[in-house]
Amino acid sequence: MNKIDYQNNDYDFILQVKAKQQTAAILQKAMACDIFTAIEEGKSFSDLTNCLHLDEKGTFLFLDVLDKMGLIIRKEGYLCNAPVSAKYLTSTSPFFSLDALKNGEISGIFIAERLTSMLEYFRGNVFLDSFTPDVFSLPIQKFMMKQCIEISFNDQLPYDLIITGANYEKHAETINDDTVIAVMGRYSEEYSLYTAINLYENYLLQKDSSMLSANILSAKDISDFLEKKQMHQTPLLPLTGDISVIFASKNRHKLNELAITKEAQIYARLKRLPIQSITMINPQDVVTAHWAKDHCRYGCSSYGEKCCPPNSPSHEETRVKLDGYTKAFLIEGQPPTRDFQKLMLNAEKLAFKHGFYKAFSFWAGPCHICSECKPPELPKKCTATRPSMESAGMDVFATVSKQGFTMRTLKDKREFVKYFGLLLLE
Repeated sequence: MNKIDYQNNDYDFILQVKAKQQTAAILQKAMACDIFTAIEEGKSFSDLTNCLHLDEKGTFLFLDVLDKMGLIIRKEGYLCNAPVSAKYLTSTSPFFSLDALKNGEISGIFIAERLTSMLEYFRGNVFLDSFTPDVFSLPIQKFMMKQCIEISFNDQLPYDLIITGANYEKHAETINDDTVIAVMGRYSEEYSLYTAINLYENYLLQKDSSMLSANILSAKDISDFLEKKQMHQTPLLPLTGDISVIFASKNRHKLNELAITKEAQIYARLKRLPIQSITMINPQDVVTAHWAKDHCRYGCSSYGEKCCPPNSPSHEETRVKLDGYTKAFLIEGQPPTRDFQKLMLNAEKLAFKHGFYKAFSFWAGPCHICSECKPPELPKKCTATRPSMESAGMDVFATVSKQGFTMRTLKDKREFVKYFGLLLLE
């Protein structure tokens, strides 16, 4: 699900939203002309002109749009497909998904690719239920048979894995203790803008809300049902921008056969929290600087309180601490401050409960958890407070910029504040 950058979006963002309809039309024309296969085959410029039914100038401008869309690469007279186009839009690729894209559907092969990576170490017999109209069982089965040599599809044998959707309740009543159920489909908590638009357009055409909701799953309802059945479960795991999956089994050890790391499970659970984005980073990429605390000392009225300088770690101490970790999540949030700080504490607690005993969080800003330690009250020992990234000598702007985020200083108090926190894992 796409996150909105409330701080940095401006008029250009509105233009981008408007342009999506235009770029969709360009992509449709390119697919109708099979331009990507033509490029892959090394067709000449005149051949492409004939494919597109345009003159030379029109072909040049059309290819320029595809270049700006990131679908092809033009450099010094050289023309080739971008990796994503070579993979999904050329007829010679085993991942060719042109028909699905033309029809506005999700490719079964694309889903199979993501799902198969989670089943890399799984062994056993698999049943594929026909769960949603736009997820194709046959491409998934063919792909999995090629990629997972330890997986079979035999209707005469007991099933070790059942991949289903809305029929999960029926299957849960018949499985044995060692069977794994994968409940896959569109979830109300996770689907994309594209699906939201389709739901609305279908509503206008059908005037029947029951038909619309039939294929939308609820992670909460499914989780509650699995819990009542005393089944262990994974968090909701995204496969695409629209399709997610929950694995469950009465035997906890069967879930260990899935290629789902602890980090992936924590990541999926953290995404359920009200955060803007979460990015796995190397702690060595966190930038520390001696000047960071000067902004606290001379620019903040909370200096000297709670976990603020000089009570927070120096940038040298922070560097030593960072060097003791190999994993970290950079978490983006938004006001109010107290809610974001509670979110970071919850993230740390969640990681600790899942075996990351060294989990430690840095949040943003002075502590807003409570008011007990505000002057004239004396500071009290508190376990619910953490230093902010900046108070611990981290250069937040440089750190988040290295991860591709856009962050800027604010001109006045009316502008939107963006928060970043750091969760260290080991």
